[in-house]
Amino acid sequence: MNDSDSLSLAPELAPDAAVPRLVPDGAAEATAPPRPESRRSFGPLSRRLADQGLFLFRHRGLFVVFLLPAAALAVLERRSAALPADPGLGWFAVCLTVSLLGMAVRAIAVGSAPPGASTRSVRGPSASRLNTTGMYSLSRHPIYLGNLFVLLGFALAVGSWWFVVTAVLIYWLLYERVIAAEERFLDERFGVRHRRWTERTPTFWPRPGLWTSPETRFSWRTVILREYNSPLLIAATFLFLRIVDQVIVGRLSAGAWLRQDVALAGSVLGLAVIVSVLRRVRKRGRSGH
Repeated sequence: MNDSDSLSLAPELAPDAAVPRLVPDGAAEATAPPRPESRRSFGPLSRRLADQGLFLFRHRGLFVVFLLPAAALAVLERRSAALPADPGLGWFAVCLTVSLLGMAVRAIAVGSAPPGASTRSVRGPSASRLNTTGMYSLSRHPIYLGNLFVLLGFALAVGSWWFVVTAVLIYWLLYERVIAAEERFLDERFGVRHRRWTERTPTFWPRPGLWTSPETRFSWRTVILREYNSPLLIAATFLFLRIVDQVIVGRLSAGAWLRQDVALAGSVLGLAVIVSVLRRVRKRGRSGH
């Protein structure tokens, strides 16, 4: 399974499907379902978290619903300041780098997933194989780790430290439950193999010394076909934040902003065209035309 595999911090903060977006990937053929005695016993609190996580798995858009009011308040707070600080493009470049780091983590996890290991579903966790190599040898949920860095870059660009704390806290409260739902599913699906993996591999923060080479070669084709929406999403979000910073907070006219950041706007537009072409190619490939 692939941590829902979407960049989507909301229903698909990324790929056409997402996660993302926040997306577990597998590495061991699933056989018959594990026998009851091989399953872990979950306590009342764990079961409650997993039940809540299953609901949130299906309604990941709630993340944006919870976050937007805080973002709007942070923007209004900056606008009401006597002399709102202009972070400049340099700060935006730093924030963009943080988000791109998250996208790189996602790409490495997706691109090295064994065939049949990575699945997407909006109904609930699903997997036919258990991936324990590559990024999944460092962390059991690298897709969500990547999504956190993507979010962190966005939050830093808003320019309010309390908003950064709020965004990370909301993310953790929601995805802690989604992870609990996925862990329960994997334990029921793979039994002892999953338990051995959990005993040696951290849930979230990676431990570099545990690295195990992926059993399949890294595939750029897989990354492009599954993550092509992610660069556009990140670029469009930073463009929007730049407009908010200059036009709403800085009170610059739309025309003056466009003349100032025409290269930035043009780059995002060009990226949108490329993504549109890739989407059409992918759809034709699926239809066989």
